[in-house]
Amino acid sequence: MFSYSVFKRVSQKTKQFVRYKHRPDHWSILRKKIHPIDKALNHMDDFYKQVFNEKWLRIRKAMLGKQKYVAVINNFGDDTEAMQSLELTGALNMRTLFSLEQGYIKEEKLKNMNNKAMDKILRLDEELEQKIQNKIEKEANESAAQEKPTASDFSLASSLEKAKFDTRRLIDIKDPLSTEALHEFLPATEIKGREDFIPESNHYKMYDPETHFSVKMEKEYDLPFPDHLNIYCYERDNKSDFDSPKRGCTDVFNYYLMDGGSILPILALDLRPGNRFLDMCSAPGGKSLLALQTFFPDVVVSNDSSLSRLNRVRSVYSQFLYDFQEKWVKTGKIRLTNRDGRIISEEEYDRILVDVPCTTDRHSLHENENNIFKPSRIKERLNLPELQKELLVNALKLVERGGIVVYSTCSLSPIQNDGVVHVALKQIWEETNMEFVVKDLSPALLQTRSVFEIAGKGLLRYGHLVLPKPSQNYGPTYFCKLQKIK
Repeated sequence: MFSYSVFKRVSQKTKQFVRYKHRPDHWSILRKKIHPIDKALNHMDDFYKQVFNEKWLRIRKAMLGKQKYVAVINNFGDDTEAMQSLELTGALNMRTLFSLEQGYIKEEKLKNMNNKAMDKILRLDEELEQKIQNKIEKEANESAAQEKPTASDFSLASSLEKAKFDTRRLIDIKDPLSTEALHEFLPATEIKGREDFIPESNHYKMYDPETHFSVKMEKEYDLPFPDHLNIYCYERDNKSDFDSPKRGCTDVFNYYLMDGGSILPILALDLRPGNRFLDMCSAPGGKSLLALQTFFPDVVVSNDSSLSRLNRVRSVYSQFLYDFQEKWVKTGKIRLTNRDGRIISEEEYDRILVDVPCTTDRHSLHENENNIFKPSRIKERLNLPELQKELLVNALKLVERGGIVVYSTCSLSPIQNDGVVHVALKQIWEETNMEFVVKDLSPALLQTRSVFEIAGKGLLRYGHLVLPKPSQNYGPTYFCKLQKIK
């Protein structure tokens, strides 16, 4: 379509066309403009396609689609009525789903154990039958070969044929346990038959303290779901939306809507009665509210470095907790603090959530407003990993011995996720005497498989990642659980 043109009289004899441009807010101008959401998509296509390979197209489709939410029942409102109304719409209690999945997992393990035991019995039976057959054949051959001894039977060659050898010195390349006998000999740089064997000296180079550090990993087989925590979701492929929450008799809303992946960092914290809980970067406040719904923490400290974001947390509390100021703030049950999480130092906590500022991948694909991919925020975006690392390092120093820190983001970026955890642990190892164990929750997260798709461990070393998918569009959510042991 051509822009509107008019004739302009230049003189009495000549006329020329003058083309007037559209206004900056005209649809044709806006369509050609490269927006922050376009830059975000280009960045993710270039970066994440290399990370997730063929899975990226499915993840991309989900992230560009409609996000799904879960409903966290507010125990300080009309909770029973809210649960009944949600169940009438077909919503399911997530705790029930996890419990059912645990039962299925136990049945699968029992079945696998029985199958393995039967396979072992059959294999041993076959081996025994083969040994008996070999023994029969050997005895028959020896009987047929028996003859009167001759002079050659007493020769040196004949004696060597019948001599017994020390088989401990033989190396069986098919049996890795046979290499245990190597300690009886002088160090060697090459083993005959195993020319690709790596000399021990080369192994020590891999553990050079200047380039590597020890990270303890420990599997966890349970993901506790507090009895008082009720979270509702819709089954896979059910794209129903929850209605907006309503106020009840106490004038607070009956449930809180949030991304389903966001509940897993709180469950990973394994909150216990009497805990002192710090939500280091708490805005908008959903995870702090979720922690309160367990009834476990004695104190919840909701901190944020931005006063405007902290006011959002205050607003959430006011909408979901009756007598918020009198009952919660003045009694010290809830503390709202406006501090830089990197310099908090005056007290220790049992549980710390470090839900750091990140590229917020899903938001960056849908909203131009306040988008981290805006040209004016390039420096801020590039500095994110350093900020994230500093926040996590300080949390690791703050948490008391035996306490738990959970680091989380809403990004797919391996740099902001496992990368930050790695450099933070390295700094702690270099600068302090503290020791941490990284909890591998893979076995425990099997119970969530009917609700979430968790990325395979081949993509991650330390943490876990909820992958968005069209049938259950939660996430992305990354989380890593670390426990202080010294």
